[in-house]
Amino acid sequence: MTFGSSLSADNNVDSDAAGQEIELSPRPVWVHFAFYFTLIFMALHVYWAVGGTWGLPPAAALHPSATRMANWFVSAIEGFGALWVLALLHPGARRVPSWLLLSPLWAAAAVCVSHAIFGAVTKSLYLGGMHEAVDFPVVPELSAEEAAAANHLAAVQDLLVFEPFFLIQGVVLAMAAWQYIRTPARRRLWTWSLVAAVVLIDAFGAVLSLAEASFAI
Repeated sequence: MTFGSSLSADNNVDSDAAGQEIELSPRPVWVHFAFYFTLIFMALHVYWAVGGTWGLPPAAALHPSATRMANWFVSAIEGFGALWVLALLHPGARRVPSWLLLSPLWAAAAVCVSHAIFGAVTKSLYLGGMHEAVDFPVVPELSAEEAAAANHLAAVQDLLVFEPFFLIQGVVLAMAAWQYIRTPARRRLWTWSLVAAVVLIDAFGAVLSLAEASFAI
């Protein structure tokens, strides 16, 4: 499911005549990693969309129809995102401004990595006994003991499974785009702007959460 590689073309849209160009690999492995991992992430959301329950937080049972619709929507975004990543390999990518092609990948990588970091910190605090770190919705059908057990399981699953998924998704998207960039200066700009975005997103989330007397919503 690949196209003739546009990454090795001499006239790549991200080339910079004023700067040193990087010889791009004829085997863009990060693009392929990002494509296939995005499909794996999509498959998980499709599982939830068709009624699967493993890994869902307890509150998802309160609104099953809304949960399924939300996961169908996310699945569609993931599918579109996988095709967008694959478009980096299409010869037509050479005719598209690089900022237009890479901006969605930058945004997706920033959101995924910041989600992973913020989630890992808050779930670790929760499991360490600081239960106010995560504001789990109340499920009326569960007793206090059942709710505590369900929330503990959800925090463990987030920490060990889902936050690492977000981190890997963000990293492979960032590296797929980074591999496409033709000059060292633009690669540095890509890297540091992404780091700054992650820091700002997590700091903003922390401020909002602390304003509500918790570390996460």
